[in-house]
Amino acid sequence: MYTPSAVVAMTEDELFAQLYPGLRRFAAATAPREVDPDDLVQEAVYRALRRHPLSEYTDPGAYLRRAIVNLASNTRRWLGRTRRALARLTPVEAVDPDYPSEMQALLALPPVARAVLYLVEVEGWSFAEVATELQMSEPAARARASRARRQLRSLFADDARGEDA
Repeated sequence: MYTPSAVVAMTEDELFAQLYPGLRRFAAATAPREVDPDDLVQEAVYRALRRHPLSEYTDPGAYLRRAIVNLASNTRRWLGRTRRALARLTPVEAVDPDYPSEMQALLALPPVARAVLYLVEVEGWSFAEVATELQMSEPAARARASRARRQLRSLFADDARGEDA
């Protein structure tokens, strides 16, 4: 978390250099596989800078992470519409490349659920911190993580049953 005085003391370049590695990892965890995480970070920063310099945001990292989640959700919806349109024109094999089942299962989750799991499981954040970051209640963050884990277990169990047959 940044304090306003700490943010003001940094130049825009220093602030971006400090934020970028974490934002890039976060975007990689929340982005659909067809989207380069760098593109999500760049778009989020561009949209933030259209409004204010980064140093004017109270917590630019939180603002940019929320923007990345929103962009990933929008992109996922757009890609879904595109896939459905392409499915009417081409065989499914031509649209979906072959990926390991773990990646397919993870990509089946909505971006917000992937973001919650990433922050809790990979970054080690508490649910209270995740809830604040993603602008939801703590019980909502716990519920999203629980539903996402349940969905992943179900998908893995289906894969295991398919391999046994």
